[in-house]
This record gives sequence, structure tokens and C-alpha cells, in this order.
Amino acid sequence: MQLNLIQDALRGEKTNLDGWLFYDFRNQDPLSYRILGLNFNAHHSRRWYYFIPVSGPPHKIVSAVEPSALDSLPGEKHVYLSLKQKTSILGEILSSTPNIAMNYSPMNNVPYVSMVDGGTLEFIRSFGCTIHSAQNLIQTFEGLVKEEAFETHRIASKLMHSIMDEAFLEIGRRIREGEPCREVDIQKFIRKRYRKSGLISMGSPEVAINVNAADPHYSPSADGPSMKMGDLVLIDSWAKLKQPGAVYYDHTWMAYIGEQIPDRIQTVWNVVKAGRDAAIVFERKKLALGEPCYGWEVDNVCRAVIEKAGFGEYFVHRTGHSIGQEVHGNAVHIDGLETKDTRQIVPYVLHSIEPGIYMPHEKIGIRSEVDVYVDAQRQVIVTGPIQNDIVKIIP
Repeated sequence: MQLNLIQDALRGEKTNLDGWLFYDFRNQDPLSYRILGLNFNAHHSRRWYYFIPVSGPPHKIVSAVEPSALDSLPGEKHVYLSLKQKTSILGEILSSTPNIAMNYSPMNNVPYVSMVDGGTLEFIRSFGCTIHSAQNLIQTFEGLVKEEAFETHRIASKLMHSIMDEAFLEIGRRIREGEPCREVDIQKFIRKRYRKSGLISMGSPEVAINVNAADPHYSPSADGPSMKMGDLVLIDSWAKLKQPGAVYYDHTWMAYIGEQIPDRIQTVWNVVKAGRDAAIVFERKKLALGEPCYGWEVDNVCRAVIEKAGFGEYFVHRTGHSIGQEVHGNAVHIDGLETKDTRQIVPYVLHSIEPGIYMPHEKIGIRSEVDVYVDAQRQVIVTGPIQNDIVKIIP
């Protein structure tokens, strides 16, 4: 745990915070464990609290049943047995620190950082505290991807794009040679290539054709359709190197089986691509000028392009998500729809840009996904190839 850096960050918050209160019960808050450097697999059956004041030594409040729960952390230990004792200890510590951060989000606007239950919030407020969201602090100490971790993302990017190319070739080969070419067959092919390439993944890649591609979170089944000439193909895959601290790469590409892409599909693709590119241009401009750039703003820019083209009702999810050691990370999301993510895009943020248009009544679903990284100089980098044209699969 980086105590000095955390206290410096507390002093830098605009809300004049007096400290950051961490809390957990039965391993319900993985963010606290990662930020504090605790072992998440350790068995904790009692409530613990860890308070880092803006200056001075931290306080460890632990149960007499598990008195060593926070021994790896610096600070003064306070052991309680009864609820009365716990209340007295916390009251004494927090009574002089009215403004504290906790891992929660007002109105649950940013649910990815909202780990503290409502009853605990009531309990802490009973000491006269005003609780502020720790969302910016969480992004700083848990959500950012520094250079060493980013290198694992770059390596995964090259491997993943090679596998994507192979998947499209495999579709063509199977159709040409009359082998089974269901969505699930290509999904299994990609997963096998992951293993051979030293990659691991949470979940399985999405392989979807035609109307199935119009389901943003489609999962193929064994009785799904076989691919054939004239099919629209969407592949969304995500994976990371099989090593500690590795960071995910996540991308979606579109293909069409045949030589002539239908005009309607081409039109929709052009709109999705335009929305994607407008979001990237906007983010680059804001970061280059040194201006604040918020996740919801980038989402709005992308969404406005798609709405202007008449497809707004078919863009049914946020524009992008944070990426880290999990494919959906804990930094700012590119979201002004499902939530209003008010966190700033800052150096070392890694996120996706992935607009989509989903029209099941036309059996069309099109998405384009790239990953975007902000380096130490505030340069906005697309970390892998950008798809500009739908891939043509010619059996």
C-alpha cells in the first residue's frame, strides 16, 4: 500500500476530504483488498475498517475474533468485541473527521465502485460524517494501467489480431470444404487458439451471425445455425496473457461471407464507424488541449453521430468500458446512457470505444470495438488495428 501517495491524493481532492474509510465484510469489496494490498483469498468472517486520515497514521479497527486481519498494514490497531465497543471506537476516530471518502456512488450512478451497503453508510453517517464517493481515488489507485502492465496489453493485442484473422480464414475454409461451421465451432476454434498462444479469458468469445449479431451479449449454442454465403458475421473476443498483473485486450470485428456487401449493411457499418471515429477525435482534442474529458462526454459525442443518422434507438448500450486486469476494469467508463460516468479520462486510463447498431427486425447487428490508451503525455493511442472496412470472407 502506498500510504504517502494516498494521503497526497486525499489532499488533492476538491471536496476537502479528511480521510478515506475502507470497510469490508466477508470479502464483499475486492477494490479495498487490491488498493490496500491485502490477500483477497484470506478468510474474513467479521467486519473490519481501515481509516486513512489526510495526515497522520491510519487506524485499523478489527474484531477480537480476527485481530490480525489488517496486521500487514501500517497504523494503530483497535480491537473490538461487541457492537457497543466497535461503535465507540469508530465514533472516537471519526468525530473529528466530518468529510470522508468511501467506496460508494451517490444514487448508484457509477455502480462499478459502489461497494458499501446502505446500512453501513447509515452507520457511518450517525457519527456526523458526510460521505463522499471515492470514485476518483479508486481510479487513481486501482483503475490505471501503468507502462509495465500496458506492455502485456500490447503483446495480447498482436496475438488477438492474429487469432481474429485466423478465425475468418477458418470460416472460409470450413464452408469451402463442407465442414460444420456453426457459431459455436468458431468460438471453440478461438478458445483453442487462446490456449496455444498463452492467453486466458473471462468467458468465451462472442461469435454471432445475422439476427444473432443484433443481440449485444449473444452466446452461441450447440444447436445454432451454420454459416453460409450471404451471412453477416460479428466476432467479439477478449483475452490477456496468462501471467500476474496482465491486462486485457478486447476487440470486435465484422465480416461478410461473400464478395458483394449489401448496401444496407454497408450503410449501417459506415454510421457505426463514423461514431467510433468521432469519439476518438473528440477525446484526442480534449486531452491535447489539457481540458477535462469525462466518460459521459465521449459517449454523447459518439451517440450524437448515430442519432443524427437515424439509428439512435438501435444503439442500446454505452460507448465503452474501462479495461484492466478484468475485461471490465475499475476506471472511467465511456457512458452517458446507462450511467453518467463523471470521472475524468486521465493518463494511464485504458478503455474501449465500441458503438453498435442492433436491428433484429432487419437481422442486422454491427459493432466496431477498439481499445484506447492515454499515455503519460496525454496522447490518445488506439492500441491495435482499426477496422475501416468489413472483412470479406470468400470461401
